[in-house]
Amino acid sequence: MQTLEISSERRARLLADSLLAINSRNQEILHGLTHEESQFLIDFDDDTPNDATTLERRCALALRHEQARLRIAVADDEGSADEEYRPRVETRF
Repeated sequence: MQTLEISSERRARLLADSLLAINSRNQEILHGLTHEESQFLIDFDDDTPNDATTLERRCALALRHEQARLRIAVADDEGSADEEYRPRVETRF
């Protein structure tokens, strides 16, 4: 597995917040981003440059990550709500 280059403490925080995933290429990613994009976003947070183009890319990636995270949260909430209202069927054997 190709993991992101981050400290174990930061990885633990990201995992606790359910922000990390493994993609189909067996790479650790932030939800909604590629491995390279995830690493860029993590590196950006560690070393904030003043370059406008880099800042714009960081904002776009952060937005995509947040949108993906919210889609997952909404789908999870909707799935939980469906389970609450699903009729219970008793079966006896």
